[in-house]
Amino acid sequence: MHRPLTRTPAPSLDFSRPGTPAARDFGDIYFSTDGGLAETRAVFLEGCGLPDGWRGRPVFTVAELGFGSGLNFLATWKAWRDSGAAGRLHYISVEGHPFERAELARALSAFPDLADLAAPLLDSWPGPVRGVHRRHFGAVTLTLVHDDVVSALAGQDFHADAWFLDGFSPAKNPDMWSQDVMAEVARLSAPGARLATFTVAGAVRLALGAAGFEVERKEGFGRKRHRLEARLPGSPSRCPSVRMPTIVGAGIAGASVARAFRRRGLSPTVLSDPDHVAASGNPAALVKPRLDLQDRSESRFFLSSFLYARAAYRGLVLQAGVTHRPKDDTQADRLRRIARNEPLGPGHLRWEAGALEINSAVVIDPEAVRRDFLAGCELQERRLFDPSEIDGPVILAAGYGIRDLWPKTAFRFSRGQLSWADGTLERALTYGGYAIGLDGRLLLGATHDRIVDHADAFELRPEDDARNTAQARDQGLDLGDPVTSCRASVRVNAPDTLPRLMRLESETGQEVWILSGLGSRGFVFGPLLGEALASAYLGEPSPLETGFAERISLCPN
Repeated sequence: MHRPLTRTPAPSLDFSRPGTPAARDFGDIYFSTDGGLAETRAVFLEGCGLPDGWRGRPVFTVAELGFGSGLNFLATWKAWRDSGAAGRLHYISVEGHPFERAELARALSAFPDLADLAAPLLDSWPGPVRGVHRRHFGAVTLTLVHDDVVSALAGQDFHADAWFLDGFSPAKNPDMWSQDVMAEVARLSAPGARLATFTVAGAVRLALGAAGFEVERKEGFGRKRHRLEARLPGSPSRCPSVRMPTIVGAGIAGASVARAFRRRGLSPTVLSDPDHVAASGNPAALVKPRLDLQDRSESRFFLSSFLYARAAYRGLVLQAGVTHRPKDDTQADRLRRIARNEPLGPGHLRWEAGALEINSAVVIDPEAVRRDFLAGCELQERRLFDPSEIDGPVILAAGYGIRDLWPKTAFRFSRGQLSWADGTLERALTYGGYAIGLDGRLLLGATHDRIVDHADAFELRPEDDARNTAQARDQGLDLGDPVTSCRASVRVNAPDTLPRLMRLESETGQEVWILSGLGSRGFVFGPLLGEALASAYLGEPSPLETGFAERISLCPN
């Protein structure tokens, strides 16, 4: 039985104590009153042998239990920057009670030395939203897992080089320090991983020892007499050399993969078929979340991909806010319940006057997004071909082109036509179809028809314009004449309507990756899936829960 998908539980904070907030529910403080930043450096950074431990490492991963105020993350980021490290730092943190943005800002205001780092963290803060949230700060990548600790760790698969165990006191929050949790910490550790924590509780020492760590008690910080350091036997393995893949497809899927590689200082070659730009060539695109009542791995992905996409499109937004009108009373009741659950936290969704106001949804210019994402890549035009003609690994992100590039995958294809009509609209409207006001005209769409004859998939049809305008007029929109065809494109879906990110192998042994099946939500799903594909290809921590990643890695049938 799935629980409802709601916002994460809010911490009950007490700011009355000087120097540090306290959690009322746990009766504990978030950082030391003797000096939170000095404590972080002494207990966690020095306890894990940092910054020396990451010198010369192309990728280094720190994992943490208890993000709290983010002080440990900011201190680690600062140490990374000050050390002149040339690689990439992944910082993965689990938090069951994430702060609201205003509370986070208040807590971090106590550390003016970190203000230049706190500002971008606050600016990109996902808020109290369940699931996995990835944010980028130059060479530092933060992955937040907002969930209870047991579920959070079970849904991850990475290899941390260092662990910061910074939950509330074991006496006040025993679930964070259980033997099962320490076993998961060991599972998610690289050989030779180091671990640090403020507590020396006997149960914690025993649980770490049982998980395979060699545990040592050290001199404590401030009023605490002792702290713990631990190490997992073994030595870090060397990162294998990576051969850059060729990306086939320059729509939002391919462009998102290219952007993820570029972020890592890599410049892939992107092949673009001018005959198959598909929906990425539309005059405008809606970026709004797919919303679900139930808390499932795909429901969390819908939210995290939406928030990630919004961050990716900053500076490329044409309009903000979308009104979604339900098609009947049943859907209206569902949308009211979703708004009440606040799955995206306060302020994103509001039920008003018989419609769901999605205040954080945006309208973007697809061509501007593609130009931004593909900047710095070698872009080559090439019509459909056999992928085996490419020497080396290939990533097929070609949308409709997947039908010919890799016909073994049984995707489903549906045609959608857009229409232009005279008229104005201040806020985008969705109602099964949609209407977007652009420069004194309305962009109306889109039809949805399964393709039977692929020969006329992109043919413009007057009867489809009539369907679009009739649907818009049913919503009370005042449409002027003339009504003209805009364009037609093809949606690609798997049978379960979820996207696909698959690693396959051709008959000749060629490494083939496929990113497709994004349906009508390419501009919502694409950026995060592109990051997930690049992470998987390079052997870095994933921004996806493992259960969801496994589910979308299966060939559709």
